[in-house]
Amino acid sequence: MLADGLRRLSPQSAQRRFLTPKRSFSRAELRYLTEVDGLDHVAYVAEHPSSPTSRLIAVGRFVKLQDDPHAAEVAVTVADEWQGRGLGSVLGKHLAHAARNRDIRRFTATMASENVPAHRLMAKLTEHLEQHHVGGGVDELVLDLAA
Repeated sequence: MLADGLRRLSPQSAQRRFLTPKRSFSRAELRYLTEVDGLDHVAYVAEHPSSPTSRLIAVGRFVKLQDDPHAAEVAVTVADEWQGRGLGSVLGKHLAHAARNRDIRRFTATMASENVPAHRLMAKLTEHLEQHHVGGGVDELVLDLAA
């Protein structure tokens, strides 16, 4: 389902999510993305509501950082035809809630500087957001998840 979802993303959406052109996942990437443990690696998916076969329309995940047990990298991807409908916000809020329940106090996110929808989504999840331009059209964000 993840591989099919990636193939359905427009080149622009894939570039925004992975910061590079990406049309397929390696076996190692698929293993990493699907072997969630529900504690340090949490993922939520949304499936198409009326598709006769299971089809992903959004994925949101966080992965706890190895060097900081109170921080996790977060990412949300929404299929092109579902963007702008609030699905990313719903996933983001569920991820933030799950993170707080696991004593994660900060999300980090790396994204294209021009990815305005992703920046807006991250801003919705916190009252305190730090943004750093790291060059090459990439921003690193730190979101405070304090209740």
